[in-house]
Amino acid sequence: MFIDLKQKINTTLKSYVQEKMNEYRLSRVDSLLVSGIKDFVLRDGKRIRPTFFTLSYLGYSRKKRITSQLLKTAVAFELLHDFLLIHDDIIDNSNTRRGKPTLHKIFQRALRQSEKIGQDLSIVAGDIIYAMAIDAFLSLETPPKDMQTALKAFIRATVLTGAGEFKDIRNGLIDISCIKKSDIRLNYILKTSEYTFKSPLFCGCILAGGSISEANTLAEYGEYLGEAFQIQDDLIGLFEKSKVIGKSVLSDIIESKKTLPIFLAFKRCSRDERKFIQSCLGNEKLKYADLQKIRKIITNTGAYQTSKNEIKRLLDQSETTLAKTKMSKSHKELLRKYVTSYIKT
Repeated sequence: MFIDLKQKINTTLKSYVQEKMNEYRLSRVDSLLVSGIKDFVLRDGKRIRPTFFTLSYLGYSRKKRITSQLLKTAVAFELLHDFLLIHDDIIDNSNTRRGKPTLHKIFQRALRQSEKIGQDLSIVAGDIIYAMAIDAFLSLETPPKDMQTALKAFIRATVLTGAGEFKDIRNGLIDISCIKKSDIRLNYILKTSEYTFKSPLFCGCILAGGSISEANTLAEYGEYLGEAFQIQDDLIGLFEKSKVIGKSVLSDIIESKKTLPIFLAFKRCSRDERKFIQSCLGNEKLKYADLQKIRKIITNTGAYQTSKNEIKRLLDQSETTLAKTKMSKSHKELLRKYVTSYIKT
């Protein structure tokens, strides 16, 4: 079911983007704008957000059909994701995304201009994609009151994700010795839970005619999933290969990301190891040998295993919360299967 749904989402995404390009006649503005947006948006991705939205909707809808309108609204969450990724890549000064050049690098290289020009154009393209996301969100025919509630939740997720990005940048300026675990958790909720899990689940329930209380319970379920997903992503970012994660394995350390594994390792390691970690965070000249040493500290202090245990705890809490909902049993089971395909304990 998931493979088929992903294919439908991809097809809808492609047709919707082309539809909007034609409607707004963007090719007359600049062919590079059109090709750049298409290149970035249509790259192969997990499509997690539109999938969660669709499963939530079907779990509460009387008609268990995946319509074209439903898919159009679903792709709004993918377009929101792309908008945020484009801006995030500029902030992080990333060269690759999903194994290909970031959008600002595409523009920079195509025009043979400065990096700033590429970034400026990429910011504008991202803004256009966000407008397209709101347009797509309005595709589903549903009572105006429900659409208003859901759209406000969609916008709220954008605001809070932006606030999370702001906090993430601020945390990067703070020495790790001054960071609290609560700071990291809040950042996980704002930057990951809100727009990846909570908002798609909440909106799917509301647009299918579910109650606010049901939608809020689903959002709570999504908050636990978001934290678990982000901890796993942090471990992948530290221990996987660049080819797997689609960006440099050094990037999180160079960007001075205050993740749970790094935080736990810092609290538990020796004084010399703490100094070493502090010297690595934010160091643009970081070497692979430095990362290997950090990996060893994370493993030897038990921070790796503690992080894995935290993922399991959060997944257990999410399961308890999902069990409380009135979602159809079949779609609860589909959600469980989908979650376990991405978040491993």
